[in-house]
Amino acid sequence: MRLATAFFCRPTPKFIFACVTSSLLTLLFAWYNCRIPRAALPVLAQRDDNLDQLNPDPQIYCADLVSKALREREDQEYAEEKEREQKLQANCPKGIPFQPIDVIVNGGETKVEGRLDSDSDEPYVPFSFVKNYFEIYGDVQKVDNKKVLEWRHSYSEIHESKHKYDPKGPFLWFQSYHVEGRQRVLCISGREEVPVSSQWNPKGHFYPIQIAQYGLSHYSMFQVERNSRGKVRVFEDGEAGPESEQNWVANSPNKVENIYDKERNSRVIKFFTSDLHGEGVVLHLDSSTKEYILSFNLKLFGPGRVSVSIETNNAVQHVIHYTNDNKLIDVEGNDIFLGLGSQEGWRKITRNLDTDLRKGLRIIYGLSKKPKTTSKLIVTDIQSIILHGSGMIDNITLSRTARVDFFMAAADWLVRYQDDKGGWPISVKRKILDGLEIKPGWYSAMAQGQAMSLLTRAYYFTKNTTYLKAALRATSLYRVASENGGVRATFMDKYHWYEEYPTTPSLYVLNGFIYSLIGLHDLTLAAPKDQLKDALELFNDGMKSLKKLLLMFDAGFGTFYDLRHVSFQAAPNLARWDYHTLHVSLLHFLSGIDNDPLFKTTAVRWTGYTKGKRAKHN
Repeated sequence: MRLATAFFCRPTPKFIFACVTSSLLTLLFAWYNCRIPRAALPVLAQRDDNLDQLNPDPQIYCADLVSKALREREDQEYAEEKEREQKLQANCPKGIPFQPIDVIVNGGETKVEGRLDSDSDEPYVPFSFVKNYFEIYGDVQKVDNKKVLEWRHSYSEIHESKHKYDPKGPFLWFQSYHVEGRQRVLCISGREEVPVSSQWNPKGHFYPIQIAQYGLSHYSMFQVERNSRGKVRVFEDGEAGPESEQNWVANSPNKVENIYDKERNSRVIKFFTSDLHGEGVVLHLDSSTKEYILSFNLKLFGPGRVSVSIETNNAVQHVIHYTNDNKLIDVEGNDIFLGLGSQEGWRKITRNLDTDLRKGLRIIYGLSKKPKTTSKLIVTDIQSIILHGSGMIDNITLSRTARVDFFMAAADWLVRYQDDKGGWPISVKRKILDGLEIKPGWYSAMAQGQAMSLLTRAYYFTKNTTYLKAALRATSLYRVASENGGVRATFMDKYHWYEEYPTTPSLYVLNGFIYSLIGLHDLTLAAPKDQLKDALELFNDGMKSLKKLLLMFDAGFGTFYDLRHVSFQAAPNLARWDYHTLHVSLLHFLSGIDNDPLFKTTAVRWTGYTKGKRAKHN
């Protein structure tokens, strides 16, 4: 049959090879092993099937053996090939037959393209649409070498302290705050040494809430970092005598001299330059560590400045100039200018070079909302200090932190600028709604409260009653109605509320009210018994109002920032997630100082909203 097939079918290479091999093997076998003597063959033989089976034709027998062997080999190769194909199919991902499908949202209000699993009829909607539609958060991330979709209902953190509140310790969770790094901080004033806010006025103003938070954050970090503040590197303190003059480069007519100063009762460096723009008097620092806090004592006899040359990781050199004028912040090319004011006499200057550089770079590169250009810049080298003008300088140091200097600067600002009403007026207008704005000169109960919290801590730290007296005076505005220039509102002619933004009608902002209560609470713990009555009455009155009105802020899936939908009959103002989690964190704090279960149960329910839980429907 195989030979017959060869005549009627197109032979394959494998078939030809088998035939040739079979023929050769048959000939060899017949030649060497199958030769039979002619005499042994019968002249006439009748065919016997049994004899054929016992004595087969050698050529046919050998051909059958070869053919059988080839078939077995082909079968084995086929089986192996089949097994390889099955393994490959097993390792390949099974395809899901997705088909495009139009997703019609709200009767045609929006249409997006989705996908339909034709096996299960399960529809799929793009996550980018879901994020915007339901205001959720998430992205694709790689975890354990596998891509996963991380889905978050909120983007903010809830703070819940495990320790009993200590009015002398960190303020709430403010050790995690970096106030000067906020985009709404234009700079740290060289004259006042506190933040200048660009909120509501891009030219800058002093915002008491921001200043109090700046002080509280540094005080809190000081409490946390007590044993890990690092060393202070001294570059010049004058005590080496005339030999220290060799550390300075002063080419004629510029001069530098180590002298004894009676006012400071120590040796200092006296300097003179012929103008404010030449090479100046130079002290090389060449510091490549992460010690960015520059401190020195300075006394100028006229126009002058202290300049610091800095290099960043993009190999660009910038110079920060501290001048004795009232300029807030300005730039010229790669140079940044900050005014120290025109104060006479000796003054200690403490600056965070990294902060000053970044604030200047934001102006150089443009006031973008997300300054990507500056976020990756790192100070790699603080190269030198250059002096211009005429004056004296002492105690030039670099360190990692100066928490005490920064929080005391904020406390001193509050003492210095408290007015005769006991408050800190805000110098910019605040627009709330169309047709409703607060004119400049308004007070904020939140500012009053956070100022009390900072001033009482400054009192604990220094034992100076000046700070305590300022905190006690700050309670006066709590008793003055908002329409009369104070901060007190009254809900339904019964419940007193201390307003963050004193409007008429009242807003009833929740977080600002609670901060005002915390300030009163701190004051009641710090004041002597004969002076705490007023603060205690105001605190108890406010807590009574909070317990009655708190649940009005519950939206069933989040919280309201204020009650304008009640007092103004305006559209509700839902709290962003960062404000919602702030509400929850503040309730956790209140549950630690007041055992009313309302605060804890409400905090637990509001925490559920951050996980997607909602109030039950009817």
